[in-house]
Amino acid sequence: MNLNNDWPLPKPNASFKIGREGGTFPLSKTNSVASTFSLLVTPVMTEAVQRAHELRVSSDAEVFHQLRVAFRRLRALYWAYAPLLDDPLTAHAIAEFRRLAAVAGATRDWDIAGNLLQQTPVSGASNEMLFAAVREKRAEAVVFSQSMIESVDIEAFLRDVRQHSETTLQSSYSDVPVRAFAEERVRLAERALRKRSRRVVRRETAHEEDLHDVRKAGKKLRYLLEFFQPVIRGAHDRAIKKLSSAQNKLGQFNDLAASETLIRGTSFNEVPAGVLQEALQWIEQQKNRRLRAASHRVRAIVA
Repeated sequence: MNLNNDWPLPKPNASFKIGREGGTFPLSKTNSVASTFSLLVTPVMTEAVQRAHELRVSSDAEVFHQLRVAFRRLRALYWAYAPLLDDPLTAHAIAEFRRLAAVAGATRDWDIAGNLLQQTPVSGASNEMLFAAVREKRAEAVVFSQSMIESVDIEAFLRDVRQHSETTLQSSYSDVPVRAFAEERVRLAERALRKRSRRVVRRETAHEEDLHDVRKAGKKLRYLLEFFQPVIRGAHDRAIKKLSSAQNKLGQFNDLAASETLIRGTSFNEVPAGVLQEALQWIEQQKNRRLRAASHRVRAIVA
């Protein structure tokens, strides 16, 4: 049975990518810390608002995925500016970015689990029972995600957060060049990634939690490089590609680990225990294989 129409895999979205050539807006090293923030935050918040509006009428996996990505990118950008935006309102906003990303991810997680279960050796009528149960869980997740997102006026929330941040930065950093600030924040993100990667390399057997930490640190660094590439010294296209490649391996492992946790923590009353156990055993086998591949890719980061 082909379930691609039920759980379409999200496609890469390049709408946020900012290059030295043909960028989406005029960001340069002559910008101030304050003006750079405004230029960077605008397209990300616009994307989040657009995706939130789309979810009122759509349950498309891609829409949920891109909304989660938008909030993750906002968290990375606000992490970069955290030393300059150290106040309770900003801390609350960052926590809300995390929460909303998780809300959008509830549906995305079932999309991933559905695609993985499609590849299991389960067959026959039991196959149909398992897939039907997962589709039902996915439908429940859609209702949950849409209702939670609907309960928040995301457009007003993001507008208020942005205005507060811009006012704070303009009052103290409107004349401060961005390059040194951006390079320091990127250095800190690089240091965090190397520290987490070394933890994986030092262990004889990689731990899931350590790989997850590397994945998050790598994602943050990649986002910062994409944000600040036009203003920091050096060419970083190669580093971004290397991080993206590592993220692919780590992401494949994370999809399996997260799906295993999701399925084990869910009740499937209509699915025979043996069918579910067979599927979980297959996922665990694939997870262990991907764990080794992800560990090798982390070693390449440290090298």
